[in-house]
Order: sequence, then structure tokens, then C-alpha cells
Amino acid sequence: MHPILLAFVVGVAGGGVFTLLHLPLSWLLGSMISIFFVNKWTKLDLAWPSYFRDIGLIIVGYAIGQSFSQETMIEIVTQLPSMLTMTIAIIVFSMVLAYITSKMTGIGLSSTITGSIPGGLSQMVALGEEMKNIDLTVVTILQVIRLLSVIFVVPFLVFSPLFKSGGGSGSGNALPPFEVPSFQWVFILFFIIAILSGIVAKRIHLPTPAMLGPILVIGGFMVAGFSVPHMPDPLIILAQLSLGIYFSFMMNFSSSKELSKFILWSLFTSLCLLLCCAGLSLVLSRWHDITFLTAFISLAPGGMAEMALVGQAVNADLSIITGYHLFRILFILFIIPASLKGLFKLSFFQKGQQY
Repeated sequence: MHPILLAFVVGVAGGGVFTLLHLPLSWLLGSMISIFFVNKWTKLDLAWPSYFRDIGLIIVGYAIGQSFSQETMIEIVTQLPSMLTMTIAIIVFSMVLAYITSKMTGIGLSSTITGSIPGGLSQMVALGEEMKNIDLTVVTILQVIRLLSVIFVVPFLVFSPLFKSGGGSGSGNALPPFEVPSFQWVFILFFIIAILSGIVAKRIHLPTPAMLGPILVIGGFMVAGFSVPHMPDPLIILAQLSLGIYFSFMMNFSSSKELSKFILWSLFTSLCLLLCCAGLSLVLSRWHDITFLTAFISLAPGGMAEMALVGQAVNADLSIITGYHLFRILFILFIIPASLKGLFKLSFFQKGQQY
């Protein structure tokens, strides 16, 4: 069997089992777990090209774009000061955890800071490549472990009795449950537009272009008052499968066995960051007319696509969630690189760079 087809079959099997067990984000988490164990315990050849991940991101971006309206845009603009405050708070706390990690493991502070800031795996690894004395293995492990921790922990938290107060937000703009429409030409047209917008976003080097392009274009249609057809549930499931299978290939740490203590410490600091975000979410929900659930998913230090899928599953306010994650990505993309490069020139950061 072809490696790609085999990976798809294994992912569907895992997602099916998780669905039967009524576990949250069953197709995403189930495919991740099944692919991971097949990769680890068998000699089967599995593969999953990055363009399948991009298709999943386009589907998620389309769904996120549907949550926008003129009212949500006004709400996002009014929350810009809160976005800045929360983003800075999360970054500062991440840097504190990076300092503790450096002290406990002896790894260079520059590497742990670059790996700890929740700016996205690809963006922070690319930033690490541009700077001197950065251990890319450390950066990658920290980013992957934080991302995987959030992907696994947040869904179980938001589906737990702790959050049974319900989703949505006070602004009343949460995305309604997805329906399965017929594949009319209107949906096909908008989906083609979403695909093209992802391609254009990649050409102009936007962050996470396959998702951000459809968000901006489909969201623009929604704000302009167009009636955009709903994304069918089967395609949402396909997006979860595609992303879950892709993320599972990031769970291979066999080349870093000597960093086992560091990996465990990274997991601990990731959970500490989640607790910090939970505390900030309580403050945010008091500041604005949004639920604690929406605030928590908005501030969780995971990827925008993964948190959007969690928000969609619990009917939280996707536009607010996307606004906070997008603001953090752009802030880290444009502000953090120059700041870190200047910071790392200080003599304090030149000590103990090598593991």
C-alpha cells in the first residue's frame, strides 16, 4: 500500500476509535495517536506531504472566516489594548520559564527563550536559523512539546465539567453549528476562492498563509454582507485528519535521547504556561463581555488552527479567538525578532550557549 494512503487509513482508524469513545477532537487526536504508535512500534512506511496539511488549513481558514461580521470586527478593534496587554504578559512569562529551564538544564538562555516564546513552530525555528549560537534542536523540541501539550490538554479541559457553563460570547457572534449543505456551485466557487487566497498569501509571505489567506478573504466577504455557504462537516473532519496526521510526524524525538531530562522539563513548563493563560483568561473575561471559555481558547499558547478547531467544537466565538491568536502571531513576527537580536547581544546571554 502507498505510504500516503496507508497513513490515511491508520489516521481514519485512530479517529474512528476516538469517535466511538466520545473523546474531544476525536479525528485530530485519534489520528495523531494512531500514526505515532504505528511509526514507533512498526516498520511500516508512512508519509504525509505538507500540501495535505495546507488543504486542512484552508478548510479551517474558511470556517474561521465565516465567523466574522461587522459587529465582530468592531469588537476586535475595541479589544486591541487587551490583545497587546495579554500578548506581552504571555511572552514575559514564557521568558521567565525559559530562564528557569536554562538554569535547571544548563542549556543556553538564548536557545530556551527562542524555543519558549509561543510564536509558532515554523516561525520560531526560522528565527533561530537567522541568529548565532542558537541550538535549533532545543528550539524545535520546546516548540513541539508546547504545541502538542496544548493540543492534548486544552480539548480535555474545555470539554470537562470545569467549563460546562457553555461556549459562545456575550457579543453573540459565535459561529453556529455546522450544517451539511449540498455541494452547490456557490460553495465550490467560494472554496476555490479560499484556495486561491491561500496561494496568494504564500506568495506574499504571510504567516501561516494557507489559513490566513482564506480567513482574510472569506472574512472580508462576510463583513461586506455576502452570504457565504457553510463548510460541510465531512470537510471539517478531513481537516482534523490532515492536521492530526501531519502533527504526529513531529512527535519523533529519537534523535534527542540525551535530552530526556530537558524534554520532561519542557513538558512541565508548557503546563505552567497553560496555567498562566488560564489565570489571564479569567482577567480577560472580566474586562470584556466574553465567556471564560472563549477567553481561555483565545489565550492558549497553541497554534491558531488547532485552537480554532477546539473553539468550533464547543461553539465558542471564533472571531475573537482568531483575533487574539492572529495579533500574537503578528506581534511576535514583527516585534520579537529585532528585540531578541538586540537582547542576545548583551553579555548576559553570551554565557553557556552550548548544551
